[in-house]
Amino acid sequence: MAGHAGWQLLVLTVVVTAGCGGLGFSGGDGSPTPVTPAPVPTDSATAYPAGVGPAGVTSPSLLGSAHGDRLNGTGYTLTMNRTVRYANGSLRSHLRVHVALDANRTYLTNISVRGHAAPVLLGRPPATASFWSDGDTYLRRLVRDNQTIYNEYDPPDSYAGTWRYWVHSAALNGRPAADVTRTVAPFHTRTTRSQQSDGTAYVIRGDRLRENTTSTTWAARENATLVAHVRQSGLVRYYRTGYTTVTDSGEPVTVTRTVRFTAVGNTTVGPPPWRDRAQSTSG
Repeated sequence: MAGHAGWQLLVLTVVVTAGCGGLGFSGGDGSPTPVTPAPVPTDSATAYPAGVGPAGVTSPSLLGSAHGDRLNGTGYTLTMNRTVRYANGSLRSHLRVHVALDANRTYLTNISVRGHAAPVLLGRPPATASFWSDGDTYLRRLVRDNQTIYNEYDPPDSYAGTWRYWVHSAALNGRPAADVTRTVAPFHTRTTRSQQSDGTAYVIRGDRLRENTTSTTWAARENATLVAHVRQSGLVRYYRTGYTTVTDSGEPVTVTRTVRFTAVGNTTVGPPPWRDRAQSTSG
């Protein structure tokens, strides 16, 4: 037994010390035995999201693609707010679009519009509405002029009224990947890392437009700023832009737009509590 234990100890010693140049092993000619360095482990905490580096966004399209890939095929909740105010702080227009989208693409959209110059997608503002669909049934609840209207309507023949319409057109300027790309591309940016309660966030900031920004849309904007929070997976969970411009009548206004993604992979959507009332009315 003692001999057997000694053999195990010898084998263990050889295994532990093999390749450890710091222990002073030499070759047969007295020169140090070459040692191949072990690969240095990659610390995932230091890896930046796709399209992002320590100095800012390196590729808006890569960042946009990573963001879109993170949302494809899963449920999420999207909230977009766009507010326009006059120089004295009074409201010109406000649009809020909140979309809860299930992995099977059942959705519940809540929309509100306020201000005399607000979009008229619900008719004359102010107005609020909810739209629900599981792909077969389409329901609506509209509140306007102190009246509430419930109805079930026929499935849309085209793009309008589908979940893609509410996400890609009502809330965003295109698909999620395209909206992120178009939002960050005009800016000179910088990146900081922030440890938050739900993990590491990479905070992208921009307060200066690129010199080669030729878009006529951005040409009329001044004091433009950008803030975006990006997860290591590439999900841009929050972004905000702000700028000043003038209306067609020459009045200066401040425009802010925020987009937030929450409950990614954890959003489920059931029928609304007003389903029976809406289905009792055909439209």
